[in-house]
Amino acid sequence: MNTPMPMSQIRKMSVLLLLPALACAQLAKVSDDKNILGHPLAFDEQRRVLPWYQPETPGAAYDHVVRLASGFLLHHAPVEPKTGLPMYLVTSSFSKPDLKGTTYQAETWASNPACIFAGSVQSFAVGYYGYTGDGAAIEVVRGMLDYQLAHGTTPPDFHWPAVPYASADPFVKDYQGSALWASEGMRGDGLEGIEPDKVGELGYGYVRFFEITGERKYLEAALHCADALAAHVRDTNPEPGPFIAAAVEKSPWPFRINARTGTVISEYCSNVLDPVRLFDEVSRISDRIALEPARREKYQRARDLAWRWLFSRNGPMKTFIWNAYFEDIPNDPGRSNRLQVTPLELAKYLVRHPELDKNVDGDVSALIRWVATAFKADGWDGINEQTWCYEPMGSHTSRYGAACALFYERTGDAHYKDQAYRFLNYATYMTLEDGFVAVGPNWPGAWWSDGYSDYVRHFLDALGAIPEWAPAGENHLLKSSSVVQKISYARNEISLTTYDASPDLVFRLAQVPAHVLAGDKPLLMPGDGADTWTWKPLGAGGILRLHGAPGNAFTIRFKP
Repeated sequence: MNTPMPMSQIRKMSVLLLLPALACAQLAKVSDDKNILGHPLAFDEQRRVLPWYQPETPGAAYDHVVRLASGFLLHHAPVEPKTGLPMYLVTSSFSKPDLKGTTYQAETWASNPACIFAGSVQSFAVGYYGYTGDGAAIEVVRGMLDYQLAHGTTPPDFHWPAVPYASADPFVKDYQGSALWASEGMRGDGLEGIEPDKVGELGYGYVRFFEITGERKYLEAALHCADALAAHVRDTNPEPGPFIAAAVEKSPWPFRINARTGTVISEYCSNVLDPVRLFDEVSRISDRIALEPARREKYQRARDLAWRWLFSRNGPMKTFIWNAYFEDIPNDPGRSNRLQVTPLELAKYLVRHPELDKNVDGDVSALIRWVATAFKADGWDGINEQTWCYEPMGSHTSRYGAACALFYERTGDAHYKDQAYRFLNYATYMTLEDGFVAVGPNWPGAWWSDGYSDYVRHFLDALGAIPEWAPAGENHLLKSSSVVQKISYARNEISLTTYDASPDLVFRLAQVPAHVLAGDKPLLMPGDGADTWTWKPLGAGGILRLHGAPGNAFTIRFKP
């Protein structure tokens, strides 16, 4: 006698069967072994893919696609006609019916505002503004964050109060989680659903934007996020005994929670990095913001619990259960899906903070190589998104390239430079001449996260790690250990102000400076007893590095 399948299991299977069908509806045969999205493929003598723009000049295309994508979002973002708002405020994705045309159409898909806006802080307000001085990067991101605060924050009487929603139904002006797939069972955040890892991700974006602008409302928003995370962290026994089975059912914070009631929707999320990053940054500036000692202690306890779990026998650094990040994926109680976002972001974080891991080189190498093994696209230097959406995408490919570039900078291992070059080159093909960034070679639609906020920053990270790839004959700030509050590029002078004093700065310049000033005090030229700046000549111009210069205001002057 056959036992009837429970209705809950039928619904779950229906969702899992429906997911590939929905994804396939967005796929199209627009690329082959000769062209990607209309760009003819270029190769070198070793059959490595070269970028579509100026393939003869390493790195030239990276600057080009950064400018195209950033210019599109900052200056030419299409308006959604139903709401009259920029599309990135009310939908996650849009399409271009004719890849050669200039008509854009919003897609009916759950939106992911917290992810878009958090990434935009890093790509545009932190990265692109410092790289170009384009003030639109600050103002557009300000508009995003202000909109989230006004239209996408949980009420103060919720179990998780004053934190951002990670998702929203398409074309709604007020975010409350997404109920778009409520009839499809365990998919999406649901009405009033939040994702704690996105609370950390956007909370970190808020505190960084506070450092740029000095506006207290962004700091308060960040502290609300930190308060909620600290209040709800779970001790998941990060140090089990040697003969006790690892417990992999729960993580320090669940993936999905009903913000009003506190009911857990999905128990496991490997992404504790973003909450940790928020706690670390708030603690770093705690004296400057007069953070109360009791509050700081709560943050430190939550941070330490999460970090110990990450490296424990229960955590993904040992189990490699990198699971749960994307807001439109069904709940996964079996933790069968795998993704590359969190391990690669962790690899980048560890390279920048090697003091946090006594085995940093081994761990970063393992993370990068695991992603290359599990997610590399067959036959191409592209990275697939996740095992439940196993398609190569530009954002994830550029993330992998950036992680390799950073690890090359740290280790000098030429393998990682070659990997960075190959994968970044491939990722350039997703950008069209008008700044439309397609998801991937077989996915001609665009997502505001994948194509913009989670695309631009990886190329900028790579240029900061390998400055000779930045464009010759131009002046750009490539890397800074502090956010830049103001920067101006004039014909014979660059001036900037940073949030932190004595930052580490890396520039690619068209010519050697005549003078470098900290405040109004000239710094000695290299070779005259100076240790605060160095100059490395290249074929055209060179690389300027500042380290330990006093103050936070700097001027670089050139001979007329």
